[in-house]
Amino acid sequence: MTQSESYEDNHSRTVVKAGIISVSINLLLAVFKIIVGSISNSVAITSDALHGFIDTISGIIVIASEKLGSNKKLQSDHAKIEHIGAIIIAFIIIIIGIHIIIESIEKIIDPEPIEYSTSIVIVLIASIVTKLLLGRYLKVTGQKTKSDTLIASSIETINDSIISGAVLLSILVHLIWQINIEAYVSLIISFIIIRLGLGLIFPSLHNHHHVQ
Repeated sequence: MTQSESYEDNHSRTVVKAGIISVSINLLLAVFKIIVGSISNSVAITSDALHGFIDTISGIIVIASEKLGSNKKLQSDHAKIEHIGAIIIAFIIIIIGIHIIIESIEKIIDPEPIEYSTSIVIVLIASIVTKLLLGRYLKVTGQKTKSDTLIASSIETINDSIISGAVLLSILVHLIWQINIEAYVSLIISFIIIRLGLGLIFPSLHNHHHVQ
C-alpha cells in the first residue's frame, strides 16, 4: 500500500466515523423527542424530532458518499447515485414538511391541551447542548479532512440547535404565561424542513441556506 492510499484510507475512516457518530446521536435524540412529544401532545417537539430524523438521513448520506467515493468501481457513477438518492430523500422531506404544516394549522384552528414538565425542559436543553457539541465536532473534523459534506452537516446540526431553542422558548412561554405558541413554532419548522428538501433538488437554495 502506497503512502497516498494509506492517507485516503485514514481520511475515509475518519469521515465515516464522524458520520456514524452523527447518525447515532441524531437518531437517539429524535427518538427521545418523539416520545416526549407524544407524552406532552406537543406538535412542536414532534416536528423538531422529525427534523432530527432528517439529520439522521443527512449523516447516512455522508457515510454512503464516502463509501461510494472510496470504491474505485463505483467512482464513475458516484455523483449520479448520490443525486438520485438526494432527490428521493428530498421528496420524503417535503412530504414530512407538508404533513407538519397541515397538523400545525389544525392545532392553530382547534388547539388541544398540552402538558409540559421540568423533565421535558431538561431533555430539550440537553438536546441543544449535545447538538452544539456535535456540530463543533463535525466542523473540526470536516476542516481537518477537507470534507464538504461534514462541514455542511455541521452547519445543519448547529441550525438544529437553534430550532430546538425555539421549541424550548415556546415551552417556557407556555409554562410562565400560559400562552400556547407551539403550533406557530411548528409551522416555522415545517417551512425550514421544506426548504431543506427543495435545497436537495435545487442545490443553489441549499448552498444559500448554508452560507455562514
